[in-house]
Amino acid sequence: MSLRHELRSLVNYQDGYVAAAVHFDPDLYRVEAEKVFNRSWLVVGHEGMVAKPGDFVTNYMGEVPVIVLRSRTGDINVLVNRCSHRGNQVCLFDRGNARGFACSYHGWSYDLDGAMQGAPYEDIVYGDTLDKPSLGLKHARVATFHGLIFATFDEHALALEEWLSPDVQWWLKNFVLSVPVGGLEMLHGWHRYASSGNWKLASENFAGDNYHVWASTHVAMTAVQRDFAERGLHTPLDINAGSSQATPGTVFDLTAGAEGRAPLGIGVVATDDSMHTSDLRVAGRLGKEVVDWLEYRRRTYQELTAELVRKPKGFWHGLMYPNLGLMGFASHLSGRHFLLFHPRGVDDHEFWQWTMVEREAPDVVKEFAAEHVIFGQHMAGVVAPDDVENMERIVDASHAPTTWRSPFHYRLKLGLDAQSTSADLPGTVVPNPSEFNQRRFYQYWMNEMLKEDA
Repeated sequence: MSLRHELRSLVNYQDGYVAAAVHFDPDLYRVEAEKVFNRSWLVVGHEGMVAKPGDFVTNYMGEVPVIVLRSRTGDINVLVNRCSHRGNQVCLFDRGNARGFACSYHGWSYDLDGAMQGAPYEDIVYGDTLDKPSLGLKHARVATFHGLIFATFDEHALALEEWLSPDVQWWLKNFVLSVPVGGLEMLHGWHRYASSGNWKLASENFAGDNYHVWASTHVAMTAVQRDFAERGLHTPLDINAGSSQATPGTVFDLTAGAEGRAPLGIGVVATDDSMHTSDLRVAGRLGKEVVDWLEYRRRTYQELTAELVRKPKGFWHGLMYPNLGLMGFASHLSGRHFLLFHPRGVDDHEFWQWTMVEREAPDVVKEFAAEHVIFGQHMAGVVAPDDVENMERIVDASHAPTTWRSPFHYRLKLGLDAQSTSADLPGTVVPNPSEFNQRRFYQYWMNEMLKEDA
């Protein structure tokens, strides 16, 4: 059976059915490594991670280890972390500052542009036969968008500004990267943890699944918040209360991204002032400078959205295709979480998370945001462990080939898709909750899987 016929039988996004095989079939996983992770523009970090020449962080593009660094000339390079001699890693550290890299096996060395510099006893063991120009580290193509670093292995891929359609750029610039209020800065370090489940399960969860939050998965968290509030106890999770106080009809889901361009799925776009009101209650405890900053921020975004009928104030979660999760963009006292879902085999993945704060926010807000990370989307918090447990149960229930043809159900608000397009917000707007964003994710994924080789 051809891949085209196979995928069309497995991914019926029009009717809201996706077979479990797309998450468990090892043959599809191998195709996916080439069609998705070798060809897409993948987020690999932020310029704040590599601020000075020689600064580097290590990351992954799919299952390929890479080094993200700033060269001596100030350019950003993304190099495959693999020696040209025997395939050993040449960079052994998560982050740091270096003048170059040397393999621990035989000592071959490379500069910050990936060029091979030499080998121990080179004249004796190789004479003049070592072709250094052909033995450098492999480069990925690199492009940045307001500080966010993208890379791809596909030399034929669209330019990044084409791959990100104008409505995606609007959301990334204004609401993800906070450019109108001075941009973002790093809280240094990665938070990493392993999870069962195919990487797509994590991606689709962030793309639009807030149904699970209040239906079942995170009800313990909301119960604790409610109990603490009734007892007059305060934690950084107080800012989450605004999500339950939105005016009916003012919260939507949305997918940005033109046809044939990478989708950005956004869940729980808020268009009323419930989060601002909730933030002000917390800000009253943090000090007047925090109240003043929130009001300044509100005025800035009122001007930005003045011509829109529905005026977005923020959103709860999102997914930039294929594997960049977004969380913490509703409350302006929250850290902005960027999560990469790295595949580790067909039914395992890793979360790699970093957090940023708005650069011009008062220091007390940055400290509060860091505490909020630990309480919430963190393996020591009250959000992430619930999701990981669900992923483990999905794998236990569905990894057997007998179950692969049984479809997962994505039909929530299916009949409203035809009514979803809206001219008053950048993107395609649907009621909340829905599974429109998940259907769009699988539509795009299938189309990418079916593209012919360049």
